[in-house]
Amino acid sequence: MQKELRADDYVIRVEYKRIKNMYLRVLPPDGRVQISAPLGTTDARLYAFVRERRAWIDKQRLLCIQPSRLYETGESLPLWGEELPLTVCIGRGGVRRSPEGLLLFAPAAADTAARAKIVQAFYRAELRRAIEEIWEACMRQSGARANEWRIRDMKTRWGSCNVQERRICLNLRLALKPPECLRYVLLHELCHLHERGHGKAFWAHMDACCPDWRAIRKRLNGKDAPCT
Repeated sequence: MQKELRADDYVIRVEYKRIKNMYLRVLPPDGRVQISAPLGTTDARLYAFVRERRAWIDKQRLLCIQPSRLYETGESLPLWGEELPLTVCIGRGGVRRSPEGLLLFAPAAADTAARAKIVQAFYRAELRRAIEEIWEACMRQSGARANEWRIRDMKTRWGSCNVQERRICLNLRLALKPPECLRYVLLHELCHLHERGHGKAFWAHMDACCPDWRAIRKRLNGKDAPCT
């Protein structure tokens, strides 16, 4: 069950689940607020929960909301946890790394939307390469084998696992994060082939195959870095 709730100037998406505690997330790129709440949680409790955490919400929204990009020389683009200077060059279309940063090749007539598509294709290629490099190792590490992986531009999840099809989906935006975040998300989704939910057995699998998952999840979810 889901609904939207207006609280303290925020429009909050509330998802009711069979859980004991409430969980709060601030989602990029627009800083949307999402709460996972136990079934039967009252609106009054939700309002109080938001008020108690308003300072944290405001801080995370400032970190998450990204200014619109024009993809012009002088801007910077994130790649694997780094902010790299961007230089735009006239060309057929593509992005290449250089010692100085990133070179974006685009036709002279290309507008912002066209340049954005070129950059997204670059991110997809980078992520595909990185997944291929660690795919077999992560399956051995997790003790679970998936049939395939896919890349999707997801808004609210870093990854997902279709247990029946044994298919893993990974968020395109992982190419923006440090490489260990990709490893964590991939191992997390593979562990769902052992356990569908997030109970004690699931986290035992995570402890075994990715002992540093807590620290990596903090970086991924914005506890000590501008990402969530």
